[in-house]
Amino acid sequence: MRTVAAAVAFAAAVVTPVAGSAVPSPCQRAIADGGAKFTKAALKIGQRCAIRAGAASCQPSAGGRTGNSAVDAGIARASSRLATRVRAACGRADLSAFTRPCNGASGQPLSVSDLVSCLRGTHLEEVAQMLAIEFPTLVPAAAVAGGCATNQTCQCQCSPSGAFLEAPEQGS
Repeated sequence: MRTVAAAVAFAAAVVTPVAGSAVPSPCQRAIADGGAKFTKAALKIGQRCAIRAGAASCQPSAGGRTGNSAVDAGIARASSRLATRVRAACGRADLSAFTRPCNGASGQPLSVSDLVSCLRGTHLEEVAQMLAIEFPTLVPAAAVAGGCATNQTCQCQCSPSGAFLEAPEQGS
C-alpha cells in the first residue's frame, strides 16, 4: 500500500507543472486523477502477474508490449481510460505547461494525444521501477546481464525501468 501511495504522490508531482494555481483546471484535475488511477491499475496488474507467474513478462514498459497477453490487455484498458479522461477534459486546454516535461526544452507544442502518450510512458516507467524493487527476481542479475561469471565484478548500467543493460565499452 505504501508503494501505491508513493506512486500516486509521484504521479501528482509529475503531472502538476503549474504551481501556485489555487484551483486546478478541469484539465489539470483530469490529468492528475487519470494519471493516479492509471498508475494504480498498472501497478496492480504487474503485481498480480508477478505473484502468479513470477515472469519477467510481467514488467510493463513505456516502450512496448510485455509479451504477457493479460498484462498487455490490462494496461491497454487502463491506457484507454486515461486517454478518454484526458481527452474529454483537455481537448481545448492550453497544454504548453506540459511541453517541457514531455518533450524537453526544445520540444514542439503538445497535442492531447502527445500528452496522453507522455503520461502513459512516464507512469509505466515508474511502475516498472516499483515492480523491480518489489520483485527483484523480475530484473536479471548483473552477472547474467553483463555476460560475466558469478565470481567476476561487472560494470553495468540500469535503464529507467530498473532492468540491467550491458555497460558501454570504454573507448567506444
